[in-house]
Amino acid sequence: MPTYTPISEHLKPLDPNAAYGLMNTGATAFISAAHEGDGDVMTCAWNCALALNPTKVTAVVFAGHYTRALMEKSGYFALALGAVGNVEAVQKLGCVSKNKDPEKLEHSGVEFFLAPGWEMPLPVGCPAYFICRIVPEARNESEYNLFIGEVVAGWVDDRVATEKGEWRFEDAPRELRTVHSASGGRYYAVGEAIRVGR
Repeated sequence: MPTYTPISEHLKPLDPNAAYGLMNTGATAFISAAHEGDGDVMTCAWNCALALNPTKVTAVVFAGHYTRALMEKSGYFALALGAVGNVEAVQKLGCVSKNKDPEKLEHSGVEFFLAPGWEMPLPVGCPAYFICRIVPEARNESEYNLFIGEVVAGWVDDRVATEKGEWRFEDAPRELRTVHSASGGRYYAVGEAIRVGR
């Protein structure tokens, strides 16, 4: 297992039912899972908000991924939204499988931390983190590789979002802006704020 850094003082607990607004940007995410001391992190571009109260999200994780096996064993996964400051980690952790390199996390050069009460390795430097309990949907999982998760805990970086689940990208450091995969190693950072009707 990798060495873990302390949790950032900027990460504040988030009401799980406030997570919906933070998922709406369609950011490329890290997906983490752990079971009995074994953990993995991979990149997950296909993720989105699904429902409110309780907040539910979806993530597509193909069969054969090491992370998926841990998800299925534990019944949980974490989503951490990738950002400009850790976009290289987004690319690295999406290109190497723990099936091929059992020390993938140690070799990645990425820093990780553990959220209080949880064992999933979480990459340092993300603007938001969500712990999700899998809502079993066997057909979706087998036919579409689609997992539904109910957000049961979360944290946001107070430099870029509020504890009520509202982004403040326009006032945040650039490295905390979420990134969006355009394939082939190309990403776009979220842009300027545009207000309409409020």
